[in-house]
Amino acid sequence: MNAKVQEFIDKKKSEQKEKELRERNEHLISLGLVDESKSVEGVVYLDVWDGSKECQWDEEKQRYAKRTYVPAPIEVTDEEYREILKYAPAERTETEVKKEPNTTWGSAINTIANILLAINIIGGIILCIVLSSDYYTRDIAWTPIVAAIVYCILWYPLIVGFSKIVKAAEKKLQE
Repeated sequence: MNAKVQEFIDKKKSEQKEKELRERNEHLISLGLVDESKSVEGVVYLDVWDGSKECQWDEEKQRYAKRTYVPAPIEVTDEEYREILKYAPAERTETEVKKEPNTTWGSAINTIANILLAINIIGGIILCIVLSSDYYTRDIAWTPIVAAIVYCILWYPLIVGFSKIVKAAEKKLQE
């Protein structure tokens, strides 16, 4: 076998083993199988401030830093881990479909815009019918419906655009 191919395969195998070990350790920690003697306090770096007093700006890294407790899983053999998996299977997060974050304000603004659009158009139509039912005028009064449509064309895209901006900001804050 070519040396470069062998090196590539070995590299991928080691990456796969590291990934499996990391997932195994995370699963053990999530089950509460933690070795207190090996657990340490570590530093987690964040892009945004999380709102706690522990989160401080680190000038050297130019990011927010927060001291947290980093648990270490207990040592288990492959046999023991297979037995653990029988009773507490590991959840696979890669196969899950990412759900859209709950954007309450963006969705609320969009819903209000849609309701106001419907009310405005229905109100314009009703006003046209009421004004055209006058005994002296047999023509339809087009002014209210035209005003309602022009008004909707002007403000509806602005409000929907604003709701999308709010949704994007909320999504960014939740990351």
